[in-house]
Amino acid sequence: MEGNVVLFAACGAVMLVGGVEAMYQIYRMVLIDAKARGLKHPVFWGFFAMGGNNSGGLIMYLVGRRRYPILHMLESEKEELEKRKKSAGAGLVFLAVGTIGLIIFIMCL
Repeated sequence: MEGNVVLFAACGAVMLVGGVEAMYQIYRMVLIDAKARGLKHPVFWGFFAMGGNNSGGLIMYLVGRRRYPILHMLESEKEELEKRKKSAGAGLVFLAVGTIGLIIFIMCL
């Protein structure tokens, strides 16, 4: 029984870490993009895009930013954006693995 509790806690921790990592990387990517497009209040847009249960803030940001072309983005910012995309993908993988582990655990009860 103790092994089951440890497995449940481990899957929950993996899921939590993956979700937090993905949200943070989305925040940082939106922040970089909003600054490059010259949007007012890029920190607000970052928080707005990472919040919400159904990613409505991110969708609204992506739709709203179309009117603002990229004014200036340094090569280092482009590289950081690509690195953060990969990190967000890794966070989503952790989130999925943790969720699958929890579902399997619950089904075996």
